[in-house]
Amino acid sequence: MLIETLGEAFAAGWRITARCAWGKREGMKSRRECQYTRELDLETLLWTRGANFPLSSLDGRLMCPRCRSRRVVVLFQPPPVSKSAKA
Repeated sequence: MLIETLGEAFAAGWRITARCAWGKREGMKSRRECQYTRELDLETLLWTRGANFPLSSLDGRLMCPRCRSRRVVVLFQPPPVSKSAKA
């Protein structure tokens, strides 16, 4: 089953985590690397973005609350497959 939207991810029980991808250097400036990571509330995303919002566009809409960087990596975690579902 292919999951492409927030609504499909929510119905399938997926978890979504966002991680700041701010590097150590920007041009000639040296900066401290931000490693802020949080699990996103999928139900709130559904309310604010809509069920048809594509998962591929989610990282472009986020900003790190700690360093305010727009370089954010989104990690999608499908639910674990139970042993009874495999058989």
